[in-house]
Amino acid sequence: MERATPLLRRAGLLLLAAAAFFVCAAAQGGESTPAAGKTPASPRTDRIIIDTLAAYGKLELPPVAYFHDKHTEALAKEKKDCSTCHLTENGRLSFAYRRTSATRPEEIQGIYHAGCIGCHMDMAAQNKKTGPLDGFCRSCHNAAPPPAKPLEAGLDKVLHYRHVASPDISAPKDKDNCGVCHHQADPQTAKLIYVKGKEDGCRTCHGKKAVGRVASLKTASHEQCVRCHLELGAKGVKKNGPYESCAACHSAAGQALIAKNNQAVLEKLPNGQVPRLMRGQPDAVLLAWLEKKAPAEPAARMNPVPFDHKAHEAYADSCRTCHHTGITSCTGCHTLLGDKAGAGVTYEQAMHSPTSRHSCIGCHAARTRQADCAGCHATMAKKDAPDGCRLCHQPLPKGTLPMQELASLTPEQRLAVAEVMLKSRPAQPAPLPAGQLPGKVIIRELSDQYEPVAFDHADHLAKLEKAVKGSRLAQYFHGEALTLCQGCHHNSPASMTPPRCSSCHARDFDPRQPTRPGLQAAYHGQCMSCHKEMQVKLAATACQECHAPKKK
Repeated sequence: MERATPLLRRAGLLLLAAAAFFVCAAAQGGESTPAAGKTPASPRTDRIIIDTLAAYGKLELPPVAYFHDKHTEALAKEKKDCSTCHLTENGRLSFAYRRTSATRPEEIQGIYHAGCIGCHMDMAAQNKKTGPLDGFCRSCHNAAPPPAKPLEAGLDKVLHYRHVASPDISAPKDKDNCGVCHHQADPQTAKLIYVKGKEDGCRTCHGKKAVGRVASLKTASHEQCVRCHLELGAKGVKKNGPYESCAACHSAAGQALIAKNNQAVLEKLPNGQVPRLMRGQPDAVLLAWLEKKAPAEPAARMNPVPFDHKAHEAYADSCRTCHHTGITSCTGCHTLLGDKAGAGVTYEQAMHSPTSRHSCIGCHAARTRQADCAGCHATMAKKDAPDGCRLCHQPLPKGTLPMQELASLTPEQRLAVAEVMLKSRPAQPAPLPAGQLPGKVIIRELSDQYEPVAFDHADHLAKLEKAVKGSRLAQYFHGEALTLCQGCHHNSPASMTPPRCSSCHARDFDPRQPTRPGLQAAYHGQCMSCHKEMQVKLAATACQECHAPKKK
C-alpha cells in the first residue's frame, strides 16, 4: 500500500523525516508496539483498523491502526473539524475518508496517502507534533497494533426514552420520533421506510458483516447515531449528545456520564419510571410450544408459563434483554429440536439456560448475585427445587382447552388465559408463624475459648424478610413460609424444627467427608460468607464482634 514516491523527493526529505519520526513517536504516547520487557499499552477505545483495500485482494502491508480520538483532539487544537477528513454530499457527511462513493483501489490508496501523509507533512513543516511522515510505512502499517477494547454501546430504556422525549428530534407524522432511527426496506422500491408498529432492533437486519447493500451493525449504528448528533449540533442544539469522541460512548467514563444523566432524568419522572413504550405488545403472554413446525417435533407436554410481559418491561433494561436478535416471538428462532435460525439452541434451552442473560433462568440467576440475595444464594448448592418447575409451569385453569388444543386459540384468547393464570398466583408469600421462631440463639460450640455467641435470629430473619418484600421476583420464589429459612438451614427439608448445625458438622473435620466442613468452619463459612456477599460491614478478623472474650 506504500505510495510510489520519487527518489529525489525521498532523499530531500530524509533528514526531516528522521527527525519527525521521533516527534511522531512521542506523539503516539508510547502506544506503538511495546519493546520487550516494557509494559504493554492500555487498551484504547478509539482504535480503528483501516483495511479497506482488503476487499480488493491480499494486502501488501498490514492494515493501519488509526486512533480517531487522538486525531480529533489534534484537529480541534488546530480549530479544524470533521470536514478535514470527511466530505459532505447533499448535506450529509460521508464516513468514508475524503470520498463520498466507492472508487478504484489505487485511488483509495492515493487518497489515504496524500491525505494522511500530506497533513502530517504540513504539521511537521510548522514544527508541530505530528504522525508518521513519508517513508515510515511500518509506523502506520503495524502488524502488531496496540490493543483496543471499546465497550459495547447501546440504548437502555432510559436512554431510549430520552431520545423519544427529545423536542429536538422530530420525525414526520410521528410524535414519538421512532421514524428517525427505525426503518425497513420497502419490498416494492427497496428504499428505506418507516412503518409504525413494526419497529425492530438494528440487529434484525444488520449483522457483524455487511451483506450486499445492508451495512454491518457497526457501520450502520455509527452512521445513524453520529450523523444525527452532528446534524443536531449544526442546528445549534446545545444538548446534541456525545459524538465528539469514541470514548464518549465506548469508554467506562463515557458510559458513567451517560448513566448519571439517565439517573437525573429518571428522578424527574413519576415513580422514577420511564413511560411504557407501546409497540402493540400484549400485557401477558402464554409461553408454550403450541404449534408443531416439523413432523419430527414431539408434542410439548409441559404446562404453559403465564408471562407477565408488562411487569417484565419495567424490570428489563431494554427489549433486548429478552429479544436479543429481533422483536419477535422466541419460537420464531428457537424450535423444540433446534435449527439454524436459533443457532441450534432449542426452545427449552432458550428459556432455561442458566448461563444466558436472555433466558428466564439465566436472568433470574443474575438477580440472585446482587448483594441483597447473594448472602444466601452464593453459598447454596445449585440444585433443582422439587417443585421448581411448578412455580412457572402452572396448570391450566378449569374450563380451558387441553394443552394439545391451545394452538387453536386466538391471540386474544391466549392473552385471557395467561391473565387468569397470573391472577391465580399468590400476591404475597405466606407469612412466617409469628411467635414460634426463636428470637435469639445461643451458640456455645466455642465456649471453651470465648463467651457463647448470642445470635439474633429474629433480627437476621427480619432483614431477609425486608429484602424479599422489596422484590416481586423474590416474593414469588419465596412463597412458601419456610423458604427463607433454608438460606442457613440448608440441605434439610424446610421445617419449624430444623436439625442443629452440629447434627451434620462434627466438631472436628472428618477427612472421610471432604465436602463437609467441621463445625467451626461451617459456622464461619456460613456467617462470614453471607456478610461478605451482602456487603455487611464485618471484618473477617473481627472475632470479638461476635465472640466476647471469655471472662476469667
